Amino acid sequence: MLCSMKAADCQELTSEELEYEGLTRTYLKYIPAGFDGNNSLPLVMSFHGGTGNGNEQLAIADMRDLADQDQFILVYPDAYPEPLEGETNWQVVVSGDLPFTVPTAHDDIGFVDALIDEMHVTHGIDLNRVYAMGYSNGGGFTFDLACRLNERIAAIGVVARTMYIESYESCNATHPTAVMTILGTDDYISNYDGITYEGTLYYASADDSHDLWLDANGIQSEAVETAVPNASSNDGSTADLIAWESADGCVAVEHYRINGGDHDWPGTFGNMDIVAHEVIWDFVKQYGLSGHLDCTSSSVASSVHDLPQQWHVYPNPAKDQLTVASTENAGTWSFELINVQGQVMRRAQTNRSAMTFSCTDLAAGLYIATGQHPDGAHFSTPVFIQH
Repeated sequence: MLCSMKAADCQELTSEELEYEGLTRTYLKYIPAGFDGNNSLPLVMSFHGGTGNGNEQLAIADMRDLADQDQFILVYPDAYPEPLEGETNWQVVVSGDLPFTVPTAHDDIGFVDALIDEMHVTHGIDLNRVYAMGYSNGGGFTFDLACRLNERIAAIGVVARTMYIESYESCNATHPTAVMTILGTDDYISNYDGITYEGTLYYASADDSHDLWLDANGIQSEAVETAVPNASSNDGSTADLIAWESADGCVAVEHYRINGGDHDWPGTFGNMDIVAHEVIWDFVKQYGLSGHLDCTSSSVASSVHDLPQQWHVYPNPAKDQLTVASTENAGTWSFELINVQGQVMRRAQTNRSAMTFSCTDLAAGLYIATGQHPDGAHFSTPVFIQH
């Protein structure tokens, strides 16, 4: 029985399809045991390495028990086969041993954007808590998502990859974005110091990749380095955790340096002192689109499904315009749209049933929409604007 309904108590892994731009895109989906559709759960997307698929990523990073335990929806998307070589790579094509990158013929970023929408429509996911992680080529793509679809991705975890120079040079972070990386110092594919070929830089170094996210998040603190207990003395490697945190504690960048580690997924193969997907989940689950969940004063974790019946806010996410409607006939009512800094970006009153606002001049990201009737009926809900 497929778990495609909004509420499901099936604890089953299913193969799914999504039509996007004339292509049939595929992914694995896992709905945790006990899900009843009454709560908006986080979404975790896990991206496979080059020439791989979702089943292979599931094999190295099986998070189903974690999904049951902590209640999140889990997807393992498949990259689309390249038309010439038939290989499945995310966003870039890797040819032979040369580390060059060229755009794919299809829009992987747009596919993920549509997949998030599909999970929201079908299962009412918490749009404030959408997370991405990936291995190797999927890790590079995860960096790309955090840069090019930043308004929808709360936090990321990347294993065995530094940033593609294309992502590094054009990254656009619009909100506090927590980042965890895991990389071996002896990785023969994703070199710790980046990759330069015939004078051209193709992959940024680990240090430069971290510096980008420190700058993007306004983190100026010194790194705190902690040795990870060497639980497995026979794996030929050790691990250190290097952590940076903002002064207010609301966003962080963390890096597991695997000393002597190769192109591995720790906990499954290679270093066995940590389990990569477990430490990534423990890290990212603390964050929403406005930073650490303890730092958000408003109830951004609620979703449009939690709106009182008499209120409607749509479309959400919004692009060009946002409409707010009330089915109550209670005279003049008020509305405000507030950004994550607490600034009121839209304010209006009306005695009509609906009001529509332009969003074209608003920065992409998270906002809080509030409305109130004179009789005290009110709502507060997150609104996401993307352009």
